Amino acid sequence: MPDVAAQARGGGRSALAVGAGLSLFALYPLLVHGAIVADLDADTAMALALVQATVTGVAVSRAAPRYRWVALAAAIALLCLSWRSARDGLLAASAVSHATIYVGLLVLFGRTLLAGREPLITWIARRIRGTLTDEMLVYTRRVTIAWCLFFAGQLAMSALLFRLAPDTVWSFFINVLDLPLVAAMFLAEYACRLRKFRNHSHGSIADVVRVFSERPNP
Repeated sequence: MPDVAAQARGGGRSALAVGAGLSLFALYPLLVHGAIVADLDADTAMALALVQATVTGVAVSRAAPRYRWVALAAAIALLCLSWRSARDGLLAASAVSHATIYVGLLVLFGRTLLAGREPLITWIARRIRGTLTDEMLVYTRRVTIAWCLFFAGQLAMSALLFRLAPDTVWSFFINVLDLPLVAAMFLAEYACRLRKFRNHSHGSIADVVRVFSERPNP
């Protein structure tokens, strides 16, 4: 019984830690947007810029170790810019973070569409379901293409708003609308899949995340 109780407490603490991490992940972009809109003091803006640059640099270094020096150089450049103008540093950190994520995802998904390679969504579906029908093979390839278009659209819209719109409008798109748009894309694909393959079982989002995290390194 003590062992069971200890395991239960440990599982509860792990769940709380994951929940806290996800909450911070969701709330941080809102904090950044608020700082840009409210034009907060230089120290706060610099701190947010440095956190964003550091997290992005660490993520790039872990996902693509060959580019760790590029990430380090970008972090140093952002530090110098933040020292000169905290607001400009925060804007630059937000832009680099958003662009890095979506360029990375576009490359990750897009290269699996090359001849002789298996589309990423097809690979994920195969790992979850096992054997796929010809119809499923066609569908999962199209979903991979759809995600590539989504990533490209994110990059294009961000660049357009950065060039033509006020900073606050651009920030609203990349910081506030980012996660809701990703969630909407997931839900739209899931609804389409349920309708197209209504007589088949479907993996959960947790299954997709688990399999995606287990993918082989590039």
